[in-house]
Amino acid sequence: MFQNISETLTLIASAVVQWLFYRRRLSKDFTPKRILVVKLDHLGDVLLSTPVLSNLSQAYPDAELHALTGAWSRVVLEKHPDVSKVLEYNSPAFSRTGEPTSLKQTLQLYRALRREKYDLMVQLRGDWRTVCFALLRVTPKRLDRSALQVANRLGFPRFTGTHETTRHLDVLRKANVPTPIQTTTFSVTPGDKKWASDFLKTQQIDRERPLAAIHPGSPIPLKRWAPERYAELADWLIAQKRAEILFVGVKEEIPIITEIQRLMRAESKNIAGKTTLTQLASILHICNVFIGNDSGPMHLAAAVGAPTIGLYGPGDPTRFGPVGTKCQAIQRKQNCPPCPGTTCRFGKDGCMSKIQVDDVIQTLEDAEYLS
Repeated sequence: MFQNISETLTLIASAVVQWLFYRRRLSKDFTPKRILVVKLDHLGDVLLSTPVLSNLSQAYPDAELHALTGAWSRVVLEKHPDVSKVLEYNSPAFSRTGEPTSLKQTLQLYRALRREKYDLMVQLRGDWRTVCFALLRVTPKRLDRSALQVANRLGFPRFTGTHETTRHLDVLRKANVPTPIQTTTFSVTPGDKKWASDFLKTQQIDRERPLAAIHPGSPIPLKRWAPERYAELADWLIAQKRAEILFVGVKEEIPIITEIQRLMRAESKNIAGKTTLTQLASILHICNVFIGNDSGPMHLAAAVGAPTIGLYGPGDPTRFGPVGTKCQAIQRKQNCPPCPGTTCRFGKDGCMSKIQVDDVIQTLEDAEYLS
């Protein structure tokens, strides 16, 4: 089922606009000068869309690639090596913090997009306002994921797989745009790496020991693994693997980490709230392993190439799991539906309680991440 009526109507409207006004396929000799990719989602979802940008750049190397996204995800696309410009639009449908873009500002954005004279718009997820942009012909050509999504819901096979990266790339495949690049991207520069190395020294991290980053937070409480289990896992990593433990997250997650550290026997470091997203990425890039809940930092770790273990309860790792050859997902209650609330229909402890510390240890050992 669609999540809500508003999203359903937006999806249908976007698909109808595509079918009525953008039916013609891209020609084999199509050579765009400027492309706009629209992805208004949250941080992790935007990271999962980055293969689209990489493949567009490879297919059209002479085209200028721009992206339209929210302030919360802007840095993800600014750090993409193929994106030359990022335009900001805080959709009311996706804003979790701060003020959404007003209607007046949206009209100004529309005029700015018209001036850019884009040859192609690739809409991976928008809102009713960006659907209006398409209806008002801000670009002569458009590719839209909603058209595939609605067709799929109606029983017509359009997606070639379940995972979000696959579904995003299907938008290009249906237009005969090659998609050899399957991995997510967040660029870490030499300057970023030096900053990370210097920062870890200030935290008195012993670089001769394996470094394990742990993110125990999530905006959705039911996606959080229990503090006592993170504490037990961290103590095992220290005792059995001589690991340095680095807890990461945002400022609001400090109480969760403080509770875990209180339950631990050994010492660990907490840098939650002390880094920007780019700085966190540069630290994760040099970690030996990342372990955390289904969240933006988990996808960030995968995007910078860190061995990643994601813990899943009320979510679908087959669709939203971390992407990469060094990524693993653990879920012990199968077919658990997305659940944004604070209580679980299957019991007070929730689906995350099904994951045991031994499950994570066995995954670590099997993958040989800290061998």
